[in-house]
Amino acid sequence: MPKYRRIASVVALWACLFLAAASVSAQQTMAHMEACTEWDYFGGQMGTRNSCSKPIAILFMAFGDARVIAQDVPPGGHFNSGATEPDLANSWMFTACPVGYVPSLRFSTENATAILESLYNCQLPGRPGS
Repeated sequence: MPKYRRIASVVALWACLFLAAASVSAQQTMAHMEACTEWDYFGGQMGTRNSCSKPIAILFMAFGDARVIAQDVPPGGHFNSGATEPDLANSWMFTACPVGYVPSLRFSTENATAILESLYNCQLPGRPGS
């Protein structure tokens, strides 16, 4: 009997390790947090407020100059792009991810259509696509 208990213990240990690895893997991709933002002009410049209870990481680009502005925004905090209405005449895009995550698509004009249609998730940095 002791031999079977040892085998059962090893099997139970492997099952626990597998479940722990699956849990970590599942957390490497998260949904975007665009619903936490409501964009508008504040003091003549485009910006948003984080209406969620968790901090968000915003990437913003006005297509006119293609400069990327990145900022972590705490709950209730504001993001100011510095862009005025004339600056945004050629349109603009943004992503919103939990702090510590990046969009699953490279934040570039080549991916603008997918980003504008919110067709991205958020992932840990360094994964393929980021």
